[in-house]
Amino acid sequence: MRAGIRKGTLTPGDAVTSTEALIAAAEAHTAHNYHPLPLMVATAEGAWMTDVEGRRYLDLLAGYSGLNFGHGNPRLIAAAKAQLERVTLTSRAFHHDRFGAFCEELAELCGMELVLPMNTGAEAVETALKTARKWGAQVKGVPAGGRRSWWRATTSTAVRRRS
Repeated sequence: MRAGIRKGTLTPGDAVTSTEALIAAAEAHTAHNYHPLPLMVATAEGAWMTDVEGRRYLDLLAGYSGLNFGHGNPRLIAAAKAQLERVTLTSRAFHHDRFGAFCEELAELCGMELVLPMNTGAEAVETALKTARKWGAQVKGVPAGGRRSWWRATTSTAVRRRS
């Protein structure tokens, strides 16, 4: 196997194009928490992907909705490039000169008063849990610190943990 695969320096146009060899290289150093399809994507444009052996596929997964505008959408690339050239990323610990306008437009688009942009799914889950806990306290009267005992008292014995 080429040294470039081991060192992560494989670039488009390199000689190693076998799907099996590339999958084996990835599997050798990847935690096995997910089992991808045996397809090695090399390029993509719009709704189409091309594998390392030149076969084209219609991308019906669309990055689990992350690519609804297609691979390589010129308007999205131009907008991302323009922002990346200004400021790559700021923490929410700082204010950003375009954040307020973005949130205002997003809230209007969604028909909401407030929005809370997130960078990751972990942040979204954490916020959802905090929101649910606050709702439980304010709407259902779940006492602070007593949520665990309240949950046990309100669930049926059929779903309780076995001793």
